[in-house]
Amino acid sequence: MKVECVKLNLKDALLTAERFTGKQLSLPVLRYVLFIAAEKVLKIRATNLDLGIEIELPARVEKEGVIAIPADILGNFLSNLPNEKNVTIEQVGEHLTITGASYSTLIKGYGYEDFPTLPFITKGTELEIDIHSLLGAFHATGYSVATTDIKPEFASIYCYTDEKSLIMVASDSSRLAEKRVPLKKITEPLSLLIPGKNVLEIVRALENIEGNVKIFSTKNQISFHTEHMHITSRLVDGMFPDYKQIIPKQFLTEAIMLRQDIIDRLKLTTVFSGKLQQVRLKIYPSEKMIEIESRNDDIGETTHQIDATLKGDDVDFLLNQRFISDVLSYLNTDSVSFSASGNTKALVIKGVGDNTFQYLVMPMKG
Repeated sequence: MKVECVKLNLKDALLTAERFTGKQLSLPVLRYVLFIAAEKVLKIRATNLDLGIEIELPARVEKEGVIAIPADILGNFLSNLPNEKNVTIEQVGEHLTITGASYSTLIKGYGYEDFPTLPFITKGTELEIDIHSLLGAFHATGYSVATTDIKPEFASIYCYTDEKSLIMVASDSSRLAEKRVPLKKITEPLSLLIPGKNVLEIVRALENIEGNVKIFSTKNQISFHTEHMHITSRLVDGMFPDYKQIIPKQFLTEAIMLRQDIIDRLKLTTVFSGKLQQVRLKIYPSEKMIEIESRNDDIGETTHQIDATLKGDDVDFLLNQRFISDVLSYLNTDSVSFSASGNTKALVIKGVGDNTFQYLVMPMKG
């Protein structure tokens, strides 16, 4: 192998691929990335067996070849190189040399024969979607994914389709976020669970790419394809609960307020909310008042009123402060609505004017 390519492109690709490498001591090859030089392209592959990626870089290929290289060492080296536009990398046996105008470096490689084959899918259910819409749906729901794998379906993002849209849902059983985004293409209905930890890396890999992404899925695998990047992830074998039955059909109470007003008040309550992060939300249309209260027996208490448009019955909730802050940080509308159908039912939060998103949070027990 002998290849010349742009140093910055190679460095960025390695930083992305490194996050897909594995830490398994029993399979040391997973700590490496695979370089494949062919025709006018240098391909960089990495996998941890749960998640895999292939990045294609334009390159001047003098000699084709394949080699496995430690991503962290090569990435760190490239990050500290002087400002040179291009680098030349050449395979010498099982090692890789990197040369420039004023340096020459050798990095020990690893036998590529043991490197796993990545199961990229190009058949099965096919979707096409704008990358920004896809990432927006992941961002809208990802913070509601459970942080433990006790129930794998709650540690995942549930994706399904209707005739024109992709719907993503995530829940840790105490809250739920649902986001709907338009599709450019769909060949057949889709319903699957993507592990939440994999979604984090998929988002980071795609976030600086423009255009559309094609998505292919089978029973056990999903693949994302852009012009120069391919990502594959395993799917969770399970069923997401029928969440629609907990979404209130009618509301007895509604409050509309400026999003920044409630964000500012919530920040002040964190001082007194304690380990459970509890705040009390009072929506009292009868008194034309919405109030947030936080109390800690060892420290003190604080109460804040918020200007709002109110209607309906009085309700009083004990809520997790972080659960409210998370959704308010995601929303970008000027105003938000809080809707309720009683003190013991889920509080529904939406951005005013945004019909593509809704968020449910269950009251805490007092």
